[in-house]
Amino acid sequence: MLRRALLIAFATALLAACSRSDPEKELRAAVDKMQTAIQAKDASGFLEHLADDFTRESGNFDKKEARRILAGVFLTNQNINVVATVREVKIDGQRATAQIGVLATGSSGLLPERGQSWTFTTNWRREGGQWRLFNAEWKEAL
Repeated sequence: MLRRALLIAFATALLAACSRSDPEKELRAAVDKMQTAIQAKDASGFLEHLADDFTRESGNFDKKEARRILAGVFLTNQNINVVATVREVKIDGQRATAQIGVLATGSSGLLPERGQSWTFTTNWRREGGQWRLFNAEWKEAL
């Protein structure tokens, strides 16, 4: 009986440990989903990861402007490819910062006709158990 109880207790503890969240892994997954959404031309799928009060400090840029930019990019490019590389993540409780390198190409045919790379400094917070991007700064990368 004791042996069975110990086995059940061990199994329960193991399952609990496996089900604990990994904040950095979840944030990286959110970035991956944003990348996938852009490639699929799914504006809603991308924007769901932005907080309602999303801003860019150095310019007049918010979630509404992000939606407008995405619409233009989707209309201009039949094919979009994005590679987002999370370079560094710092978690502080319910907030996080991440450095992300992004390379995007677009085309109206098979071969890329346009391309650009950026370096993003992003600020995230947990909302409803999900990471939401609330602030970002970016610059063109060479």
